[in-house]
Amino acid sequence: MSSCFQEEPKRETTEIQRDQRPTAKQLRDLVEEAAHRVADLKSRAISPNTRHEVTYNYDEKLIRYDEAKDKAYVSVTIRWKARKALIAESKHDFEMRGELIIDLGFRPSSYPVVFMPSYANAVTKEVATGDAATSTVTFDLKKK
Repeated sequence: MSSCFQEEPKRETTEIQRDQRPTAKQLRDLVEEAAHRVADLKSRAISPNTRHEVTYNYDEKLIRYDEAKDKAYVSVTIRWKARKALIAESKHDFEMRGELIIDLGFRPSSYPVVFMPSYANAVTKEVATGDAATSTVTFDLKKK
């Protein structure tokens, strides 16, 4: 008598195996998580008490993966609004654009992320204190 069983299909994870090219889905998931965090960090740094309707976007087709450097790159646009009642009527639409880089190189529990702003609209520059509109953001994405 023989018995036969089927293995459960493996669930895809955001953790990329060492020396393996990440799948398109893994890259999209990591970029999505990183872009969300960048939007939160940048909007909070520039207008912490007035921000709402925070959005971000990027073109999934433009996510680039550099196999030699083991990094993913994509341009991200962040937009948010400030509550109109709290600031002048003409100063409520914020926008930033920049390059998001995720280092997929070996780290035991995280992926380092860098966001380098390349553009901030006039409102963002005017309201931002210090170098908040132009400064680079770095953080680690925890592996799941």
